[in-house]
Amino acid sequence: MSTFISFFIGIASIALMVTVHEAGHFFGARISGITVETFAIGWGRAIKRWRKNGIEYRINIFPLGGYCKLKGAEDLIASQERHESEMVHVSSGSIFAAHPLKRILTYLAGPLMNLIFAALLFIPFFMLPYSSFSDPSSVIVSSEYPLIYGESENAAERGGMKSGDTILSLDGHEVRNFQDISTFMTTYDSHEPIAVNVLRDGSTLELSILPQKTDNRYLLGVSSALTPILSEVDPISPESMAGMKAGDTILSVDEKATPYMADVLSAYLNAAGKMRVEVLHEDGTTEICSFIPERTTEGNVIAHITFKRDTMYNEGLSLPSGVLAAMRETGSMISETLQLFSQLVTGKMEAGSSLAGPLRISYVIGATFSAGMRSFLQLLAMVSISLGIANLIPLPALDGGSIVLSVIEWVRRKRLPVGIYIKYQSVGLVILSLLILFVLFSDARFFLS
Repeated sequence: MSTFISFFIGIASIALMVTVHEAGHFFGARISGITVETFAIGWGRAIKRWRKNGIEYRINIFPLGGYCKLKGAEDLIASQERHESEMVHVSSGSIFAAHPLKRILTYLAGPLMNLIFAALLFIPFFMLPYSSFSDPSSVIVSSEYPLIYGESENAAERGGMKSGDTILSLDGHEVRNFQDISTFMTTYDSHEPIAVNVLRDGSTLELSILPQKTDNRYLLGVSSALTPILSEVDPISPESMAGMKAGDTILSVDEKATPYMADVLSAYLNAAGKMRVEVLHEDGTTEICSFIPERTTEGNVIAHITFKRDTMYNEGLSLPSGVLAAMRETGSMISETLQLFSQLVTGKMEAGSSLAGPLRISYVIGATFSAGMRSFLQLLAMVSISLGIANLIPLPALDGGSIVLSVIEWVRRKRLPVGIYIKYQSVGLVILSLLILFVLFSDARFFLS
């Protein structure tokens, strides 16, 4: 897929999500009795406009964004021109004439619509059939491979598990492949040890393992014990020129046995010079392939090989099951997004690498479209959730800031002074401008890096 088409799909997707957001404000205002003056898709000059029921609808030339203009700006300007400390004359249908609770509903409706939209996207995501990896339930203990996983010890090691064990069940739940282990761990939320039945050297053992909590996730500390069978070898690489090819099984590296894929990856990470790789070809012959691995400018080794993994076909869920799964996934994604924003605020996550602007998001969405409809739907849902939650941040330029003002008016039971509104909007404009400049700079750095 060309870059232009990717950008077009991405921009159209963002326009859709922003339109959904503004549609939330539109319906929230209509329910609250607040007059909607303009509903626009995009910014800038209108390429098409029409009026219906007193509302101007616009499709503007720049599709990245949109707005829902509510009645009330004229009341604020008129009060300022009359040098009034508070708005005395407020027209019917103005947002300032509405009760603070109705305003809160209107401001909340936009983010809420984004969350509902995400849940709707997750329904077909779960209903569509898909293929996935089906890795063996034989496992390696990740702490035995510190170069790859960066662990010195973990839950599996403390519980007595060894690399090469085959997990048969977790708390009585049958395990058919490694994906069953991953699924079980995503649902685990307890402080109790897990009863793990394993097959070791022909005998069945029962271990008791207490998962380790890391970054709000519970980890067992294992990875699939994949056999190092090559699926692809870059034809223009040191590995290929040395004689390695697809279908080969790597038996050893530098005379050290490599029963698992992780052993091969560790050997690459440990490589100091020439590597001697013993391979078993598909015809039953063995060969020693010697080569100096390619490195990046930083000195990191590049492996021009990929490993074979089995796949399995998965039927999509029924509609009722898909709806339930979508609701659970939306709740989970909301929780994860809130945690990410919390890390941004506390400085645990770098804003420059985490915040993306419309150009980068458009590019990523468009590129994901070529990966399949499920991946596309999942990413759209994630972006929609992020958009909804980001707008609830209590800053003057966002819905969250307007909600804060409405809450203050509700508590004090009268409108805020005109000067407060003017200053609030001015600060919001500055914050919005700085935010736009920041994300555009971040996008430029992404594309130029």
